[in-house]
Amino acid sequence: ASIATSGSYQAILNANYIKTRLKDHYNILYTGTKGNVAHEMILDCRDFKKTAEVEVADIAKRLIDFGFHAPTVSFPVAGTLMIEPTESEDK
Repeated sequence: ASIATSGSYQAILNANYIKTRLKDHYNILYTGTKGNVAHEMILDCRDFKKTAEVEVADIAKRLIDFGFHAPTVSFPVAGTLMIEPTESEDK
């Protein structure tokens, strides 16, 4: 299979699609020199706790309520959501 059809390529493409859609609304941690992320992206949710007393776990649970797969919380940075889009699902 070519790189364009590999699971890794799809995961990177999906993560960067989500990053692009969210970057004007949320702080994205650990972007590369060109602003891209790898196969995962990390949303900084620490301001929600400061401004609205909403914990990162509350955000994750609410995403689950809406049918989203549970994101990783507080790893590798406390107060963040790590979103790892699957390579097997379309947009």
